[in-house]
Amino acid sequence: MSEEKINHNSLIDKVLSYVDSPFKLFAILLMAIFAFVGYFIWQNQAFLIGAYKEQQKLPSIAEDRVEDAAAHLFRNTDATVVAIFKVNPMFGTRVLHRAYTKQGREKEHDGLDVGLFTSNVANNRDVVALMAGEIPCSHYKTAQSEIGLWYMEKGMTYGCRVGVPPEPGKLVGQITVGWKEEPPDVDQYRVLLQIAATMLARSKQ
Repeated sequence: MSEEKINHNSLIDKVLSYVDSPFKLFAILLMAIFAFVGYFIWQNQAFLIGAYKEQQKLPSIAEDRVEDAAAHLFRNTDATVVAIFKVNPMFGTRVLHRAYTKQGREKEHDGLDVGLFTSNVANNRDVVALMAGEIPCSHYKTAQSEIGLWYMEKGMTYGCRVGVPPEPGKLVGQITVGWKEEPPDVDQYRVLLQIAATMLARSKQ
């Protein structure tokens, strides 16, 4: 017992005697981090592989049809703004891919990650609806995120969201459409949003 203790103390002494500079301390910490990450990956490899395979089964945004989808929405719904996001539910990200007004594309906020679930209750309620394949619509009186400030700057007071694809459990994107006034037939516009979302859904199956 005492011999094991002596050996243990001897190992610690050797490590401490080795660390005689900040560089060596950094090197030891770096090796410890790599060892921990390697151990974590090895312990959870089945889960990580399964998650990767499930991610690969999900559809993707058909980037070559983004312009067509936006044009369809402006032409048929007289929208004020159209914003298209790429969504990754696994990592909780929602990144602005393209934003448009009637005058054309605006690149100021391209790449902005507004997050999927946030501290905003109204946003989270809509995200749950999107994941269920619904198309939530409501008056937009206060910004729900940074991009919401841009919506309001452009005059949006009413908006709808649709998931891409517009099916439960397959959310990889989102289209937000806003108007200066509530549309006269919101249900008809929901159908048009669903068509746009289907245009952008590219299956990997």
